[in-house]
Amino acid sequence: MSNYYTNTCCMGNVLLSIIIPCYNHGQYLMEAINCFPDYWHQEKYEIVIINDGSTETHTLETLQELARQGYRVIHQQNQGLCSARNNGINASAGKYILPLDSDDKVSIQYIYEAIEILENQPEYTVVYCDGEYFNAKTGPWIIGEFNLQRLMLWNYMHVSAVFRREAWQKVGGYDMNLNRLGFEDWDLWLSIAFTGGKFYYLKKSLFAYRISPNSMVRSFTGSKYKQMQDYIHQKHRTYLSRDHLNNHLVLFMKRSKRLWIKLFLRIYFPGYLSKLVKKGKVDDVNIF
Repeated sequence: MSNYYTNTCCMGNVLLSIIIPCYNHGQYLMEAINCFPDYWHQEKYEIVIINDGSTETHTLETLQELARQGYRVIHQQNQGLCSARNNGINASAGKYILPLDSDDKVSIQYIYEAIEILENQPEYTVVYCDGEYFNAKTGPWIIGEFNLQRLMLWNYMHVSAVFRREAWQKVGGYDMNLNRLGFEDWDLWLSIAFTGGKFYYLKKSLFAYRISPNSMVRSFTGSKYKQMQDYIHQKHRTYLSRDHLNNHLVLFMKRSKRLWIKLFLRIYFPGYLSKLVKKGKVDDVNIF
């Protein structure tokens, strides 16, 4: 059973809910929280922190202090990111949602501009921006204009895009079948795109992604990755079918031949693509 520390002033007409899952990240959590003014959780914004079964003392003390200050803190047994984000969004009241990992940071400017876009341009569903790597690796993370074909090939977006709550509801939230496999954000972006959602690219670096030594050596190969990839391809098989791809091919082939070749190989000849990657002839992660 989840325990809720509720700030009652957040339960009215909330414009934006910032959803922050936390598992033993007490040393970083305050950096994420400090991105936002103290008065935010007393106005039309709310910050919802989900303690996903943390066991580390400093983290638990930090969460307790944040709850004492009036932030919304939800405690649950360790269930993974999908569950934490879904539970956080379900417990929130915002018209718009911003997922933020507890070790990352965002700019206030990003939030203001994203909300202005979504408020004034109802045809858009998701707003995302460029970012910066920090900590063990530094440098720009340039995402670029939205390209569905590129997204079908690889998740080139970060998790901290601002999206309409109704879009998350429409696709059934983060897919719990990916709870322990990862890439639940990739599946969410695909689901939103395949159900008609439009993505707005804010060409500004307003998001900071922490790179730790562990994340730098993260492997994108192995049985877990293949299991995740197979699941996503099966789930979205209607949109990743040959006929669907052929329809897109007519529209986009001329401007993205390399991308389409990789997409075709990944879906129909994954073994051959893996051999090309191992030989260094194809970069399977960086699309362009």
